[in-house]
Amino acid sequence: MDIFFYAGLAATGFGAGLLGALLGLGGGVFVVPALVLIFGLPPLTAIGTSNVAVVATSTAGASTYVRSRLTNIRLALILLISTTIAALISSLVASWLPVQLLSGLFAIVLFYTAVTMLRSNKPQSAPTLEGYAKESIGEKLGLESSYYDPASGTTVEYTPRKIRTGMGISALAGVVAGLLGIGGGIVQTPVMNLLMRVPLKVSAGTSNFMIGITATSAAVVRFAHGDINPLIAVPTTLFVFFGARLGAWLVPRTKSSQLKVIFGWVAIVIAILMLLQAVGIYTPPKR
Repeated sequence: MDIFFYAGLAATGFGAGLLGALLGLGGGVFVVPALVLIFGLPPLTAIGTSNVAVVATSTAGASTYVRSRLTNIRLALILLISTTIAALISSLVASWLPVQLLSGLFAIVLFYTAVTMLRSNKPQSAPTLEGYAKESIGEKLGLESSYYDPASGTTVEYTPRKIRTGMGISALAGVVAGLLGIGGGIVQTPVMNLLMRVPLKVSAGTSNFMIGITATSAAVVRFAHGDINPLIAVPTTLFVFFGARLGAWLVPRTKSSQLKVIFGWVAIVIAILMLLQAVGIYTPPKR
């Protein structure tokens, strides 16, 4: 049984790392429900394992994203101010919340992200600097940038919009990271893409940079509370790292529309299972 258990952890970690790196979600959005629903682990243990795995995802993809100019480091540092503070506070609160509430919150966040991704899956013209002429804050902070997109063969220029609003919502991403162990990328990526008008691939790369920092702060809290089991966290994180390396390599070469559809429907299925657990209809096996 242990052989199959660890083989399952390896497969889960690799798949989570691959998809997490592709969309800048950190992989925790898949690791947590898999560990709870399939392997029957306590939610806080799953969250602690996910925190460590998210750090691995961020580390694995960082160099590739930065080298491809898909990480806007200035924007990331600005948004991290509110995100990190919220992650630390919510990590402390998570230990006092009931399992059903955590599962319900996770399901709600997944539904939100899935619907947002699917609704936004429309052909859009490439953002340009001219389209953001009235947005002065991004320019004053030096946030405008560009990158070459091999998938379309064009150079994309952009300037982030609504910086203040983005910082406010980043606090919500921190809460999600601290409570649910999913790095906050599940909120951060669509917010940067849909609200701040940052191209999806840059949103994923910037989110990947941010989640490593927020997950580290949350992981420290979970470790202090004894919620990280090395026998589970180490093999899962190792294969998350391998999957994330492949995912980061695939990002510039993959169409964003395809990724949105796949993630949207997978997230809906996982959200339904987590919601059934929250209301007591589904009970995962105990280990």
